[in-house]
Amino acid sequence: MSEENSEPKPRERRFSRHSSEDGIPLSNMSGRNRHRSQASQMSSKSLKSVRTIDRAQYHEDLKITLKRKATRNLIFGNFIVMFGCSFIFGYNLGVLNLLKDPISNFYTKVYSERANCSNQKIIVENVSDSSVAYQTQSPTLNNNCVSDNFLTILWQLTTAIFIPGGMIGAFSSGFIADRLGRRKAIMLCEIPAFFGAAFALIACWLNSPEIFMIGRFITGINCGMATQLAPMYITEITPFNLRGAFGTGHQLFITIGIFFGAVFSLREVFGTDSLWQYAVFMNIVPAVVCLLGFFFILPDSPRYLLLKKGDRKEAEKALFFLRQTEDIHDDMEEMETESPEDKSEEKFTMSKLISSKNLRMPLFITLALQVIQQLSGINAVIFYSSNIYKNCGLTDSAIQYAVLATNAVNVAMTIIAVPIMDKAGRRKLLLYPMLGMILILTILCVSLNLTPQASWLKYISAMSVVSYVICFSVGLGPIPMMIGAELFRQGPRPMALSLAGFTNWLFTFVIAMSFVSIQEALEEFTFIIFLVLMVFFTIFVYFRVPETKNKTFEEIAAQFAPGDMLEVEEWIDDTADEIDKPPMEDETFLKNGSKPTTESDVVFT
Repeated sequence: MSEENSEPKPRERRFSRHSSEDGIPLSNMSGRNRHRSQASQMSSKSLKSVRTIDRAQYHEDLKITLKRKATRNLIFGNFIVMFGCSFIFGYNLGVLNLLKDPISNFYTKVYSERANCSNQKIIVENVSDSSVAYQTQSPTLNNNCVSDNFLTILWQLTTAIFIPGGMIGAFSSGFIADRLGRRKAIMLCEIPAFFGAAFALIACWLNSPEIFMIGRFITGINCGMATQLAPMYITEITPFNLRGAFGTGHQLFITIGIFFGAVFSLREVFGTDSLWQYAVFMNIVPAVVCLLGFFFILPDSPRYLLLKKGDRKEAEKALFFLRQTEDIHDDMEEMETESPEDKSEEKFTMSKLISSKNLRMPLFITLALQVIQQLSGINAVIFYSSNIYKNCGLTDSAIQYAVLATNAVNVAMTIIAVPIMDKAGRRKLLLYPMLGMILILTILCVSLNLTPQASWLKYISAMSVVSYVICFSVGLGPIPMMIGAELFRQGPRPMALSLAGFTNWLFTFVIAMSFVSIQEALEEFTFIIFLVLMVFFTIFVYFRVPETKNKTFEEIAAQFAPGDMLEVEEWIDDTADEIDKPPMEDETFLKNGSKPTTESDVVFT
């Protein structure tokens, strides 16, 4: 007998959870094992043993056949949800930054007209020709009809009212996603975007700042839902080996949205007194694209269809579309072997999420990362950027392009993070940039305070702003929400993301309401607060945040709460000749790398 024939006979492993005619659960086998079972009718196989195995270990063995390449349909599906949810959120973050002057002028005009003190005519005598000319006085100077303080309050209200809407949208997204499904929830989420965009035009037609503010609140609801539904859908439709790249795509489209929001707000585009409302109205474009894409083309999440709805047929159809292959048996098995204790999502409530001992640590990590993202100092750096650029000698008209360039750097660095997320891992891309942010905050604090003594330090401050944005774009920008979606099994995931989103928006609101007061009290020393916080945050990430790179949901969740055991059947092939001399079909299978997909195919063991 040859050396090859002296090797142990190959074994098959398949889990048993449901019974079938021959005792082998065909519906729950991987694609390869399923065909082997059919082939076993032609070859002699005997049951070696029946034993139990940890689900995470079973998934580790299964991952060899779960690795996938990005198909056209998968890319299309991710693009639609990113454009309709991630982009629209970023766009609404960036669109108002450069529109303060035209919107303030709109408020001034409306409230001055309501007070009957606008457009007063001042008679000016031209001494040279004794003619009389009329000059229109600025409404802000017309007997103080609209004071600067009143305008400041109106502007703060306009920007701040967006956040409570986001909190409501984020908190409700999990309930809606569980009740309606991911697909219908995303379609429903786009409806507020239509109203928010339309209200901007209506507000100008009716000269009503109040309608515009209501529109901003409604738009906040849309963005709050979008920021949770996008990572939820992306995580559930994407193969485990591509989750990092596509998960980073969510943050990438947010940065692209911020960039285009700033572009459309430029004075040369829509940033004028007569056109600013159209910059806000452009919000409707991604909403329309997303709504049409999901209504006519994209399926619901296969995991939701199988594990929540129990609709195996629709789950298979969704996988056929996303994977663009009929060989989706291993994907189905990976979902089916996720711990069954979390398959009764109709019973999984927010109170159960909070009270569950097994979920306390992943929930704490998820919420902590949202807090870290908001308290990292990124908003303070962006707030100071205009003053820093001005100190470098830039004019007011040039500053808007400097801010735009900073946004472009944000986009570029997030693009770089996409291919390395699944290679470097989440932990490294969190820790190393956070260490860099600590160093940059130190430099920024020193340079801002010593600039009066050394003017050249103002350029160091400008470089620090760009460097800080780079570090944030690679780490704390894309990772917190992505890890939040990865740490949970199918059951608690929607509720966990809802709570995470609410926490993120809540601390956004806290920063927005308190930062101006802190900045006025501490001035350039404001960054010391964020520096100290970042040191503690980095220590927390090092000791508590796990690595989720290239792991299935079950493997990740098992680090905190191992699922129940699987019963596994190990089979051994008694016909050595069939092993040593595979049929021609198997030789073709090995050469072209394709998998048999029909019942008549004979699988090489």
